[in-house]
Amino acid sequence: ITSVEPQKKNPKRFNIFLDGEFAFGADEDLVVSRRLVVGKLLDTSDVEKLLFEAEVGKLMERMYRLWNIRARSEKEIRDYLKNLSFKRKIKNQDQISYLIVNTTIDTLKKKGLINDQDFARSWVENRRKKRGPRILKQELFQKGIDKEIIEEVVSEMAIGYNGQAVAESLLEKKLRVWKNLPKLEFKKKAYEFLLRRGFEYDVIHDVIENLMKKRY
Repeated sequence: ITSVEPQKKNPKRFNIFLDGEFAFGADEDLVVSRRLVVGKLLDTSDVEKLLFEAEVGKLMERMYRLWNIRARSEKEIRDYLKNLSFKRKIKNQDQISYLIVNTTIDTLKKKGLINDQDFARSWVENRRKKRGPRILKQELFQKGIDKEIIEEVVSEMAIGYNGQAVAESLLEKKLRVWKNLPKLEFKKKAYEFLLRRGFEYDVIHDVIENLMKKRY
């Protein structure tokens, strides 16, 4: 190694030079863990391993940016990396290997960033005031969460959860828009709205019947 220079746009990443030529970029963790300092001798196998780890480190930076927006399920990350690899293919760049994808996923799990059970609990907690159990199950299934985890988390949600109160609250907000609708049209729209939000039929029926008694 002849030089280790901080990158201008990201001082937490470094450019590594071998025999005076740029070889690869590395994040701070890789530089420290592999003791990449000027004067260190590397053979071909060392360089291959470092290139692999550097690629994982580069992807991890993308992952941290994603988590700044919201947590992700394992399926979401795999889909994201698959899409990123496809974009590279279109640009005639090297695609992301399965080994790098799996290593990135394992690293995220070790750091506690990927945990589908915690993800599912957080997802339900943040959306239970706007969605019924049925739609929450569908959403978690689409996120790739295992059926057993979905059932467990949604069952936990049922403790202290009043679906009728949530449905009434959501419907009340629609009354301002639908206040002049004829009785049958209002009822039809109310049913469709609450069904889309994932509430069970008996809950929808009771909520709408109670509201109809107050309005008509």
